[in-house]
Amino acid sequence: MKKNIKALIACAAALALAGGGYAALMLTDDKDTDSSSSASTEESSDVSVPVSLLEFEKADIQSITVKNAEGEYKAVPVGEPAEDGTVTLTIEGLEDLDINTTLTSTLLNNGSALNSDSTVEENPSDLEKYGLKDPAAEVTVKAGAGEKTILVGDESPVSGEAYCMEKGGDTVYLAASSSLSVFRNNKEYFISTTLLEEPADDSYPKIEEVKIERTDLDYDIVLEYDKSADDADTTSGTLATHYMTQPVFAYLDAEKAQDATHGMFGLTAHSVMTAHPTDDEIAASGLDKPSCVVTMKTDEPAEYTLKIGKKLESADGTFYLAMFEDNDVIYAISTDSVCWAELQPGDITSKMIFGTYVWDIGKLSIDVNGGESVSFEGSGSSADDYKVTKNGKECDTERFRSFYTFLLKTSAEDFVIDEEPTGEPVVSIELETQDGSTNQTIEFYRTDGKKALISVNGTPCFKCRMSYVDLLIDNLAKFDTDEEFVMNW
Repeated sequence: MKKNIKALIACAAALALAGGGYAALMLTDDKDTDSSSSASTEESSDVSVPVSLLEFEKADIQSITVKNAEGEYKAVPVGEPAEDGTVTLTIEGLEDLDINTTLTSTLLNNGSALNSDSTVEENPSDLEKYGLKDPAAEVTVKAGAGEKTILVGDESPVSGEAYCMEKGGDTVYLAASSSLSVFRNNKEYFISTTLLEEPADDSYPKIEEVKIERTDLDYDIVLEYDKSADDADTTSGTLATHYMTQPVFAYLDAEKAQDATHGMFGLTAHSVMTAHPTDDEIAASGLDKPSCVVTMKTDEPAEYTLKIGKKLESADGTFYLAMFEDNDVIYAISTDSVCWAELQPGDITSKMIFGTYVWDIGKLSIDVNGGESVSFEGSGSSADDYKVTKNGKECDTERFRSFYTFLLKTSAEDFVIDEEPTGEPVVSIELETQDGSTNQTIEFYRTDGKKALISVNGTPCFKCRMSYVDLLIDNLAKFDTDEEFVMNW
């Protein structure tokens, strides 16, 4: 899988001469595994005497050096062994990066204790048939007690087994493929694929802003934290913790926007492509001029910038090449994990136009073009103490709540950008909260196709059916009567 992705990058970028880490991007053909290049099943079962090929104390290991088709690297201990004898390895040259210590532990375990399952052949005359003439990997373990090198060959016809032998030795063995497979990987394999750790619930930072800049859009998408969520006395009509401020103001759908606002925490790549990339490698990945840049600001304070480059498709999936601005690693990340690269504003916006809780309203003015103008003013914090007036005269609070319930049904059925209204608004609504934190001007303009264009604070943002606007005018006219408001249209 990983070789396939790397080959795609290499071919797309013509990086055969780029050198460095991207030499590993070239696709390497697997060796033939037919009868001419592998020992027979019969040969594999002649002798079955387990032998210890590597046997060292973990705390005594000084280095594990691996050479394979992907290159060469050396794993070395970090610091002193723990009290329980635990040893942590890192990879030379990658000390500045986040290493997956679970994977280096596997390297340490198999490098300190490797047993054969059976003996295949002593004094072999033909190492090529075992893949040991040009081994898949050469592993040298150096410890205070000595040094030993093991050669790793082809997979055996026996399932789950592979050929191996000591360098300079005269016997071919079978060992579990699961014990040898770690030696076939390149050094990037040991780099953590988690780009940004998921914080614990009790230490989760506040995400103040997420900004998405894309080359395929004429505008930026900006999502900002709703500060009213910090006020225990304020109740919002939307469950989302953020709202959109660019390209237009809009409330967000809490579920649909979760990945866009919080997806950078816990973001995990499918694989690491290269560490410490050169300028040529960065350009080949499309990361010198990224198609998408996502900047997340938190209250820690901390800022994270993710650059997203070329998109790669293969039989194994679809991936984006990406890297953090301050992390010298190029990753291959599933397209499902980087929603920002293809996100459209309408994908995450709520259909709600009004998000203010009814008892927070301080002023609500409605002006019908060619019709009546009404101004409501309210005070209080709940149904028990909220008082409201209409055009300066006290009116029924429950009647006001019921009317506002209809306004909450205003539905942003279509998201629009760059469509200018014509003529005068059919209905204009101004809403202000008692604390002054929210000031909204909503205008409805007649447009084609029995639709109304909705402008929020002077910016056309949405469309709804004109029948809703007509019903709004009718319900407003019913306010001082006993007729029930019509809620469906």
